[in-house]
Amino acid sequence: MGNNENFLSDWLENKMTDDELKKIVSDENFLAFQKIKNAVENLKIEDSNLSSNYQAVQSKIKNLKTEKSKVFVLWKYASIAASLLIFTATYFYFSKVNKFETGFGQKQEIALLDESAVILNAKSKLAYSNFFNFNRSLTLSGEAYFQVKKGSQFTVNTLQGKVEVLGTKFNVLSQNNGFFEINCFEGKVKVSVKQQSIILIKGESVRFYENKIEKWYEKNKTQPTWLTFESSFKNTPVKLVFEKIKNQYGVEIAIPEAIENIKFTGTVTHKDFKTALQSVCIPLQLNFKFIDSKNVEINNE
Repeated sequence: MGNNENFLSDWLENKMTDDELKKIVSDENFLAFQKIKNAVENLKIEDSNLSSNYQAVQSKIKNLKTEKSKVFVLWKYASIAASLLIFTATYFYFSKVNKFETGFGQKQEIALLDESAVILNAKSKLAYSNFFNFNRSLTLSGEAYFQVKKGSQFTVNTLQGKVEVLGTKFNVLSQNNGFFEINCFEGKVKVSVKQQSIILIKGESVRFYENKIEKWYEKNKTQPTWLTFESSFKNTPVKLVFEKIKNQYGVEIAIPEAIENIKFTGTVTHKDFKTALQSVCIPLQLNFKFIDSKNVEINNE
């Protein structure tokens, strides 16, 4: 299957099947995309037809007896050519994919076409097509904070599931290891994973990981802490905590399998690597050792 970030252009060019597209977009979005594809297919003109049309124009021009008729025929075919040019330009404009990607320790603010705003956390990717203004749907890999302007349905698609809202503030963390966490800071969001849907209101969070679902409430939290250069965790497996530390500092952290699922609750700074390690290791009674500036080993001995 093609890259999810290019799903619309891949599908329009038949590099992705209908079934593959349905796995990453909602039924409503699929129907909207199908209308575009039908329009494209109905308006396609083969090169052979263009050649025949050209010959027909030449023949008609030679046989016409009045200047008035010549002007009319030329205008007719010029209109067809202009229509094809406009359609082609429109097709390529709407099929274009806007892509954003952050590196280790980076954040990026993105203004969307509908005036919504996104802040992309470290080692994350975001993509959406120019059709976004008509169908507010985008694809996320990693973590991002969304401030969505009220309007039509706004959908965040990830490998783990999707989040649907009308207008609100929320955070989405989607990792390739199957970890999927959503925090709602304002309004209401709908989270769908496989055949299950959960509604979150202000202050509520939900996590999907290893076939388990956890939901909790935090009254006074108004935005994700990573916006202010620290990451907070609540009952999170330590291997996922170290994964986020790796994304911030661009290092490799090796941990034994036996301690991967020890749970950590607390806050980790983005400003000092050693302090970040101490924040996790000291309360969990773990030790760390620098192999070199880019490699660290964790153990519980």
